[in-house]
Amino acid sequence: MGEPADSARKAAEYRHDDGSVEIVFAVDDGRVLTVREYPDEETFETVTESAAYVGQHEGVSDLPGVEAFQETDDS
Repeated sequence: MGEPADSARKAAEYRHDDGSVEIVFAVDDGRVLTVREYPDEETFETVTESAAYVGQHEGVSDLPGVEAFQETDDS
């Protein structure tokens, strides 16, 4: 494993043993918002099967699609 993090900082990236990658998006008043990418749907299903699904978050559903964040040759 890599170096231990001294704090949750914006843009800090973590790689989990299940192959997922987690990136700190924001830290505010002690709360940490992350984005986590799973290597495949099976891993996602396994990890989230014990979580309670509560619907869709409006703030996230209003964000642009992943293509808006991908680098292009023009960058």
